This record gives sequence, structure tokens and C-alpha cells, in this order.
Amino acid sequence: MKRALTVLGLTTLWIVLWRDISAANALSGLAIAAVVSSGIPTKAEHRVRPLALARFAGYFVVQLIEANLVLAREVVTPQNRIETGIIAVPLDGYSDLVATIVANATSLTPGTLTLELARRPEPVLYVHVLHLHDLDDARADVEAMARRVEAAFPRIAAAAR
Repeated sequence: MKRALTVLGLTTLWIVLWRDISAANALSGLAIAAVVSSGIPTKAEHRVRPLALARFAGYFVVQLIEANLVLAREVVTPQNRIETGIIAVPLDGYSDLVATIVANATSLTPGTLTLELARRPEPVLYVHVLHLHDLDDARADVEAMARRVEAAFPRIAAAAR
């Protein structure tokens, strides 16, 4: 049933994006949706907590604005305050979904770039930081983001406890 709803939703999205309700468009959308949904795992490991997701989104927007202001100041002032460095942030206990969202959100924030998400022996996120003034603060920022993402997307088994 879940797979059928996914195919139906993707087909509807296809038709809406093409802005053409025709048999050919519906059939091609159905075929593409069937292929795409075959690669989507149906077993859900996480659930979504909307309020925690909203808190994470707000936190992320604030981080984006703050980072953009810092970079804008760097561009318009003659002083060079850049102190680059690479930090390693352990992500023990976090799922692959949470680690992936944290890695992508970190790369989307100006002044930081995810270099690697090593998965073995334990997950470690390597991040290049443009303004690395305090190593512990930089790690704490990434860890705070990981905690917010984990709150927004808890594992189903952990959420049941």
C-alpha cells in the first residue's frame, strides 16, 4: 500500500510539474515513478517530529544568516580574519540519516564545508572551517546541529522508549 501511494504521489508530482494532463504524460510519469520508487526503501527507521523539525529549521536559518554576515564583513573590510582549519567531529550513536543531514547542512552554511563523513570504525565528520578561532566551539556548533537533527528525526525504536 505504501509503495502504491508513493507511485501515485510521484506520478501526480510529475503531471503537476509538466502542467499537462494527458494520457502520455500520465503513463510516462507512472513508469518513471515506478522505477524511482523501486529504489526507495519501504521500511521506515525514523519518524518526523514537526515541532523539533521547525526548531531545527529556525536554528539553521539563524546559522545561515550569521555565517553570511561574517563572510560579508570579511569581504568588505580590509583586515583578514580568516583562520582556516579542519575539524573532526565524532558522530557516535547517530544514524546514517542524521549524519547525512548534518553533513549537508554543514556544507550549506557559508564558511564551512564537509570534506568527508568517515563511517568506520566509528562515524566521524571532517569539516573545513574558514573562521576557526576556537576548536571546541566549532565542534560544539556541529554537535548542536546533530542534536537538533536527531530530535527532529528520531529513530522509531528510540522514539517508542
